[in-house]
Amino acid sequence: MPPQNQSTSTEKPLLAPNKIGEEVIRVDDKLYNAKVLADIHPGGELFVKVFAGLDATEAFASYHRRKFPHKAMSDACIGNSVEEHPDAYMADYFELCQKVESVLPRHKSFAPTGYFFKVFLIMACAFGLEFYIHLNSLYVWYLTAPLGFFMALIGLNIQHDANHGAVSRNPFINRMLGYSQNWIGGSSLDWIHQHVVLHHIHTNDVHEDPDIRGSSLLRMNPLKPLMSYQTVQHIYVFLLIFLFGIVMVFSSLINILYGTNMTKMSTMVKKDRVVEAVTSVVFMLRWFVCPMLQSPSWTTFWNISPLFIVGGYYLAFFFIISHNFVGVYMFDNTKDRKSTFLYDQVASSSNVGGAW
Repeated sequence: MPPQNQSTSTEKPLLAPNKIGEEVIRVDDKLYNAKVLADIHPGGELFVKVFAGLDATEAFASYHRRKFPHKAMSDACIGNSVEEHPDAYMADYFELCQKVESVLPRHKSFAPTGYFFKVFLIMACAFGLEFYIHLNSLYVWYLTAPLGFFMALIGLNIQHDANHGAVSRNPFINRMLGYSQNWIGGSSLDWIHQHVVLHHIHTNDVHEDPDIRGSSLLRMNPLKPLMSYQTVQHIYVFLLIFLFGIVMVFSSLINILYGTNMTKMSTMVKKDRVVEAVTSVVFMLRWFVCPMLQSPSWTTFWNISPLFIVGGYYLAFFFIISHNFVGVYMFDNTKDRKSTFLYDQVASSSNVGGAW
């Protein structure tokens, strides 16, 4: 790396570490205009905008399975950063990517036709059952419970894959299917910020992973003090996650309104946040206001609660066991570490998965 008082070979200005603008993205040791990259990004502008003001080196590598094409993107480059990204940190990851490429090429890694049949089946069941419930004012637990299950399938399948940009090469299709997260009471933008920007890049980082924040009742981060009652949290956690569904609905709206979820959201998604807030309000109208207007009683309230309990429980259960298990790897990125990006990802995750 050249000394800070000397110009680089590309004669771009140097910026100090962590001092990049709100509409600038760092990739390796280069700084790019986020607006320019967003306009030309094949995967859609949103995935670029959410990283504005941040380092997207690992994010690009993990999504594209290759190094960033700095030469091709030179017109968008606005400077150089003194921040270093050692090649050794990503070396074994790129080696694995090359082996995967021979089995599953990048251009063939999007969803097959059968996946869209599954999408249609899940969405048809969810939309059809909700329409039937509202149309006939049948707010009964034996209908809201299965609807909650279908919403959970949307959360773990459709919105998850779409908001990772993995369903289709067409970003419009991914965005529309990604909005299914809003249909089930969450926020696609809030989800992308929490998982794409933070969690999947900093998995089980005790300072930067929002998925291990836990709460005063549930200790998931080893830096938090251990309370005496948390010694039996492995027992009461199965009762606690009954509340996940309803908490997600309100926390998503709060995060969008304040533009914060552990860290501040990009300033380039302000307009997107307005749309997200509106969809959250629409969900509340569908499942808090409409039922009580059509059938105003406490019985109605208790009968719609399985929607949130079943859906939330299914989602929370798999969320927890994905990165919290005996022997799981957690790390402190503020300390000198000798691990690599690949090791951090593999050692901090389980292989929970399946067709559903």
